[in-house]
Amino acid sequence: MIDTPREFWIRIDPTGCVTGSVRESAVGPLAEDAHKEFTPRIANRRKEAAAGWRHELIGRDEWTRRAEPCLLGRCGHHKATSAATGGATNG
Repeated sequence: MIDTPREFWIRIDPTGCVTGSVRESAVGPLAEDAHKEFTPRIANRRKEAAAGWRHELIGRDEWTRRAEPCLLGRCGHHKATSAATGGATNG
């Protein structure tokens, strides 16, 4: 197995849906760096962390497999969220 460089931070909601992505080179090497990029206010970051939002550093192949379907609205998370909310989505 080829070890691809981890170059993308992904933002993951509590349902497991990827809702955002940014290059590690643009924000920094720590998950907190990525979280600050997506959520500038510390109080909001604390609320999100408590609610189960997370940020992971991944490589291109994993980004294509995990992030791209969510960001394009083609993942199962959107369907599950839509069914649970009567058609409204969070992504």
